[in-house]
Amino acid sequence: MSPVWRLGLAYLGLLLLLFALGHQNQVERQAIRGLEARLQALKLEEETLLKARWERAKPLSLLEWAEQKGFIPMSQGRWP
Repeated sequence: MSPVWRLGLAYLGLLLLLFALGHQNQVERQAIRGLEARLQALKLEEETLLKARWERAKPLSLLEWAEQKGFIPMSQGRWP
């Protein structure tokens, strides 16, 4: 095999390797973008849930919930 063919095949092999690495890099980058978008959505959901938890843990909100469920405050407790 002549040196021209060997160099040509080596060059072609290197080009294919470069193409494969570039393609893998693009696929990984796209996956990372998807994960970053999912992380952002989860952060927004966490913030919303924390705000809802804070609202429900306020004393007046807790008292309203307890009264809806039939509980009475200890200060208004009835003794048998």
